[in-house]
Amino acid sequence: MLHLVGPAPLSREPAYPVPWIVDRDELPWCTLRNVSDERLTDVSTQFFGDGWVEPAVPRSRVGPGEELRFVFFGERALDSGRVTVHWRRPDGTEYAWTFVC
Repeated sequence: MLHLVGPAPLSREPAYPVPWIVDRDELPWCTLRNVSDERLTDVSTQFFGDGWVEPAVPRSRVGPGEELRFVFFGERALDSGRVTVHWRRPDGTEYAWTFVC
């Protein structure tokens, strides 16, 4: 037997703002800056597209105002690529955010 279910209750908790800004002024170098007031841990990047980025290895932590710089490699990396950043907040919650190059 089917039961109709109403919408889930709306959360009153504010959304968590993305703690990064992306500086592309010196492409193929790209800089991610932590604009939050939290120390982010287990920070890593993944590249999707034609090419790769370095560093693609985890960085243990990025504090408030600190930066993570990486460079794009490959003839079409900037045209076709997107980067996903993974991190943990101080409470251990894991997040991921994707941006285009």
